[in-house]
Amino acid sequence: DSLAIVNLTINNTTQSITNITRCNNQLPYNWNGTNYNVAGSYTFTTTNAAGCDSLAIVDLTITNVTQSTTNITRCNNQLPYNWNGTNYNAAGSYTFTTTNAAGCDSLAIVNLTITNTTQNTTNITRCNNQLPYNWNGTNYNTAGSYTFTTTNAAGCDSLAIVNLTVTNTTQSTTNVTRCSNQLPYNWNGTNYNATGTYTFTTTNAASCDSLAIVNLTINNTTQSITNITRCNNQLPYNWNGTNYNAAGAYTFTTTNAAGCDSLAIVNLTVTSTSQSTTTITRCYNQLPFNWNGTNYNAAGLYTFSTTNSAGCDSLAIVNLTITFPTSSTTTIIICSNELPYLWNGQSITVGGTHTVTLVNHNGCDSIATLQLTVNQTPPKPQVISNQTICQNAVSQPLTATGSYPLLWYTSPTGGVGSSIPPVPSTNIPGIYHFYVSQINGNCESPRNEIIIRIVRKPVLGNDVEQHICFGTNFNLNSVYNTGNQNIVWTFNNTVVANPSSINTSGNYQLVLTNSFGCYDTAIVNLIVQPKLTANAGPDDIAIYNEPYQLHGAGFNHYLWSPASVLNNPTTANPIAVLTDDTQFVLTISDDYGCSDQDTVFIRVLRGPSIYIPNAFTPNGDGLNDNFKPTYVGIQRLDYFRVFDRYGVLVFETNNMGKAWDGLYKSMKQNAGNFVYIVKGIDKYGKEKVLKGNVLLIR
Repeated sequence: DSLAIVNLTINNTTQSITNITRCNNQLPYNWNGTNYNVAGSYTFTTTNAAGCDSLAIVDLTITNVTQSTTNITRCNNQLPYNWNGTNYNAAGSYTFTTTNAAGCDSLAIVNLTITNTTQNTTNITRCNNQLPYNWNGTNYNTAGSYTFTTTNAAGCDSLAIVNLTVTNTTQSTTNVTRCSNQLPYNWNGTNYNATGTYTFTTTNAASCDSLAIVNLTINNTTQSITNITRCNNQLPYNWNGTNYNAAGAYTFTTTNAAGCDSLAIVNLTVTSTSQSTTTITRCYNQLPFNWNGTNYNAAGLYTFSTTNSAGCDSLAIVNLTITFPTSSTTTIIICSNELPYLWNGQSITVGGTHTVTLVNHNGCDSIATLQLTVNQTPPKPQVISNQTICQNAVSQPLTATGSYPLLWYTSPTGGVGSSIPPVPSTNIPGIYHFYVSQINGNCESPRNEIIIRIVRKPVLGNDVEQHICFGTNFNLNSVYNTGNQNIVWTFNNTVVANPSSINTSGNYQLVLTNSFGCYDTAIVNLIVQPKLTANAGPDDIAIYNEPYQLHGAGFNHYLWSPASVLNNPTTANPIAVLTDDTQFVLTISDDYGCSDQDTVFIRVLRGPSIYIPNAFTPNGDGLNDNFKPTYVGIQRLDYFRVFDRYGVLVFETNNMGKAWDGLYKSMKQNAGNFVYIVKGIDKYGKEKVLKGNVLLIR
């Protein structure tokens, strides 16, 4: 018999209750490190000295603060306002704190509003002829400040004040005398033409009547007239100290006895001397010129005097102009291709000085001279007419050969030439025309044409990065569409002999050339992916219908099959629940589709149990080289021991991962039977012990 005895002691839990009351303005209430904001029963559990629960309970009661609010309005002339023993002089909200029956704050609040007395002041001005002035039912006859008191909408005093000012009317009188020729007389916007007394009423600075009175007196003017005739060569005519040079009525004004104008008028008539002017032009070789019996040899104005019918001078004037032979010289520079040169009816074929005598507009001789310079016209320059350039190639300035400076054009005629050779643009394929000439001074040769053909460049496209799997080949010719054009593949500056089958990482350059010699290049960066080696782990044993974890390795993409018994077939270490022996296939792959496979065989054993082989062959061939039990559902190994036939302990371990390799003290043991004993505890806590024999085979 085995007797198991238990001595059972029962300890009690403990409990304490505390009643707490708090005002709501004292929240939160902190108890044992926790804040509480509402009334209730709260429990805090600890362990007492006996090791049992100790319950601390607090019953929390929340009482409220109380508050009352009173609204008070006072006029500012009723201040200060006394409330709870304190005087207040300004509007605002005031609080008086006491304690209510619950022991919490009781707040009495007064909202004090201050309303103001109002006052309105009016300034009134009245003329003395507008008195009395009536205001609020009372007549006032003198200037002063008067007050009328009422009550405003707020119930406070409202004072109405009037400041009364009394102003007087004014009057002025003016005596004015005017002559009759000064009429009308304008006064304050009104015209007056007769003697009399006139009144104008306005408003003075005090806004009262202001009377302006004028006494107007009218006096008369006097006048005398005299007629005078004079020849114009007797001018000026002096009258009363003034010179007059033209006919007209002139007035001399003095003052008569009445103080008004006295007018003396003279009517001046001017009779003219007569004059005739004749313009005569003579050539220098027609002198002397005879006029009225006198010979003249020089240009000038000449006068002959007589008397006209009015008794005044009559002047005959001749304006004599002498003209001389004229000459002109013209300098002309032409090119040799402009000969013959036509000038004044002459056809001139050589340079030099040429003269012709003509008649000028005055009828005199005019000698014209031509200084003609003939410059040589250069021939057109020599060029390479047809040129071919590849698209987007670096273009050089155009060239031409000649003995004179060159001018470049973009059209066969017209336009403005440039001394800078053009650089053809190679951006757009097509045929472009340029023109060039030579220039000698102002003489320009005919233009010669240069035709530039921009040939379209082959276009391969962007460089390519290509990944292949380890151990496979790649066809470079499958990357670009090259048509029937000439292609060359190079690798490290060496021509690739067989571009359809390559397997070395690196940059491969393609050069594509068309029939015009234009080319494009592209690079294929070939990357050979590292070799993948799948590792599904060693064959192993699983417990029947219990989770078993597989252990895969190799890369980052995994796929196990069969997948139906796995929780996740795409992870490295999925969990399997097996009821039969199963072989799993692990497929690993990279991001470019490269893959490898490995298999693992999982034998399913029922447990908990210990399975032990009956023989092993420690010969180093990798098969059954060790003697090791298979632990199924064993939680702990107490020992695994092996004895020889003489009872000598040759191996011992408590590590379930270790095995006997057939050695004892580093010495190989002879073939034969050995005794083993294994003791362990399974997952249910039961002891498992196995004994038996194993055969060592060499």
